[in-house]
Amino acid sequence: MTGVKPAGGIALNDVFRSGQREALFQTLLEAAPDGILFVDSSGAIGLANDRCAKMFGFELSELVGQQIEMLVPPALQSKHVGLREDYFKDPRMRPMGLNLELVARRKDGAELPVEITLSPIRLAAGDGVIAIVRDVTTLRRLARELKASNQQLTRNNEELQRSVEELEKFAYVASHDLQEPLRAVSGYVQLLKRRYTDKLDQEAGEYIDFVTEGVKRMQTLIRDLLGYSKLGSRGRPFSQIDCNDVLAKVLANLKAESAAAAAKVTHDPLPTVFGDRAQLVQLFQNLIENSLKFRRGGAPPVVHVGAENLGDHWQFTVTDNGIGIDPEYAEKIFVIFQRLNERDKFSGTGIGLAICKKIVERHRGAIWFESKPGQGTSFHVRLPAKDLSV
Repeated sequence: MTGVKPAGGIALNDVFRSGQREALFQTLLEAAPDGILFVDSSGAIGLANDRCAKMFGFELSELVGQQIEMLVPPALQSKHVGLREDYFKDPRMRPMGLNLELVARRKDGAELPVEITLSPIRLAAGDGVIAIVRDVTTLRRLARELKASNQQLTRNNEELQRSVEELEKFAYVASHDLQEPLRAVSGYVQLLKRRYTDKLDQEAGEYIDFVTEGVKRMQTLIRDLLGYSKLGSRGRPFSQIDCNDVLAKVLANLKAESAAAAAKVTHDPLPTVFGDRAQLVQLFQNLIENSLKFRRGGAPPVVHVGAENLGDHWQFTVTDNGIGIDPEYAEKIFVIFQRLNERDKFSGTGIGLAICKKIVERHRGAIWFESKPGQGTSFHVRLPAKDLSV
């Protein structure tokens, strides 16, 4: 340290030579934010700072010269004597009460949560230890509150999961059971039409057609709702899936619709992602089917599926030249049963994009869109490239 002089100050050796060591030591002692004690090998307190005295509710004169056990809860005092003696057999710097909720005793008998660090010191008068004592009352309280909050959050999540599972079961059972009476209604209406066509006037025939069309819409709605209810609880385990195979399956499923619309569907070389193959087929099929459905009059659909490598994820973009979507519908478009267009112009139940969102959420990805009315739409889907849980 010789010759080392802090900027704007004086060299420590100069202080020591000038006989100011005691003043400097006292200043450092009282400036410390924690309580500081010096205890000799017999357990007597030889020195303490004001912070320590205030922490325990004593005057300094009441601490110095007393046994350290006065700061230990009565039930632990006899044990502490043995622990102190053991420490001086192998003195070393260490935290005291590691992984324990250590408590000390105040003058009024109250227990004080503390953390203590011990540092051995050797003096001419004999061995001793410096104890740094920190009041952790607030820290312990915050830890308990955090633990209670986490436990409550866990209970809330478990309750939410049970509610979701019950809702999915209800939707599945309700959707499944509703199909049977609808099939019966549809069958009898068709039978009525076949047997009594020559006995019904034109208006009656139109009424039968209305009923038939309504039953078909209801059956489609129930089928879609049934599919939506299965997504969370009936998905397959994830594995590495080649998206080129997924898109090939989608295009085969949509062959008739593509041909009818004279659509052109192109794609980049597609990657492998970590997911549920059947659900990925459903995801891309719903997006491309929307592009075929919501096309501009007189303009054959042009759809492109792109892919961008983002490291741990792949971002897919399904772009079309269709009617577009007003940005004001950004919050509504992925909500179940939300229809943004009139039923007589575009068929559908309003569940397709809600299914896409639920599939992406199960894959811990993201889905959003960019669009301008009349200028087409781009749906962006981000999916994990691999199992990110390992």
